[in-house]
Amino acid sequence: MTRIGWKKKLVALGLTVLCLGGMRGPIAYGDNDDNTSANTGVGYSVQKVDPGNEVNDASSFYDLAVKPGEKRTIKAKLVNPSDEEITIESKLYTASTNQNGEISYSSQPDEFDDSLKIKLTDIGEITSSDVKATLKPNSDKTISATIQVPKDAKDGVILGSWYFEKLGQGEADKDDKGIVIKNKYSYAMAIKLTVNKEIETPNLNLLSVTTGLNNYRKVINANIQNDQPAVVSNLSMTAQVMKKGQFDVLYENSAESMIMAPNSNFPFPVFLGEEQLKAGDYTLKMTAKAVDPKWEAKTWEWTQDFTITSEEARKLNEEAINDPHQETQWWLYALIGLGIVLILGLLLFLLLKRRKRKQREKEEAERRRRKKAKQKKARQKKEKLKREETKS
Repeated sequence: MTRIGWKKKLVALGLTVLCLGGMRGPIAYGDNDDNTSANTGVGYSVQKVDPGNEVNDASSFYDLAVKPGEKRTIKAKLVNPSDEEITIESKLYTASTNQNGEISYSSQPDEFDDSLKIKLTDIGEITSSDVKATLKPNSDKTISATIQVPKDAKDGVILGSWYFEKLGQGEADKDDKGIVIKNKYSYAMAIKLTVNKEIETPNLNLLSVTTGLNNYRKVINANIQNDQPAVVSNLSMTAQVMKKGQFDVLYENSAESMIMAPNSNFPFPVFLGEEQLKAGDYTLKMTAKAVDPKWEAKTWEWTQDFTITSEEARKLNEEAINDPHQETQWWLYALIGLGIVLILGLLLFLLLKRRKRKQREKEEAERRRRKKAKQKKARQKKEKLKREETKS
């Protein structure tokens, strides 16, 4: 896919920010087709207002140190430097881990991990009058949100973001090449709540091994779970797939510098390329390693058997865009050929049977004709003899 084609598929890119070692503050992204600054043409900006009592006072994101039962208020300054009135809508999101092994701050997943007990979206609320804030030309406005930490909150991190988007964006523009591009800009400022302190050690699990499509390409997914209230960064993974009971590696993948949100999971993909997905019993061997400054280096190893059914393989091979040829199904062609032969044989049999029937009907008609002619001739002869006897 071309760079422009990829950009036309973008709707909005929010911040972002990665936790650990230090999160970065809000950054605006858009669908610019050049390499100019991301802030060019944004038309508004969002600034954090220092909330006080932070884990790191120099953080550009909300790095809040909190206690169970505590109520905190955070504020953001919206700035409109343009000559037009604008309206900015904001939302709170609970952080998750996307399929690329990155923390997502600018969208909300359809489902959360079962280990996530406290979501930022459940304990945070934007002041109702600030959800859609209207700013006059060349003005600014400070808006607020409150966070109520549950009394039963455990030690560790609750992670999310405050997402901002100017309404009315996305109108189509044409560049000098006549290509239609839709520009849309948004901000997302990370909100990290550290309840009492960070946990003492992280933990990852391999939940399941499944097949699927990643951008319409065949993959075997190893679903990895972070079941602790902690951000796990500097994460590297390697995965190998082989036939069950064998040692030859069929497919493999590795990645580095990944990061996982607290109490989240994501599918780590092993791509098949243009090879056919085949039914059978397989084994996945996987290693994950976190070199995070908060803890000593930690390594996890998993081995899991799984089965790919014929129906799974057929369906994914048909739907994958990187599967230019299907495996030749000789048995199917043989069956089709046999069917054709049987049909032709049946047609020939019926044709010959019909021809024989017509021949018999023709011969029977000829016999009846000859019999009638013979009877007629005998009748005429008898009548002639009778006339001669009458004359004599």
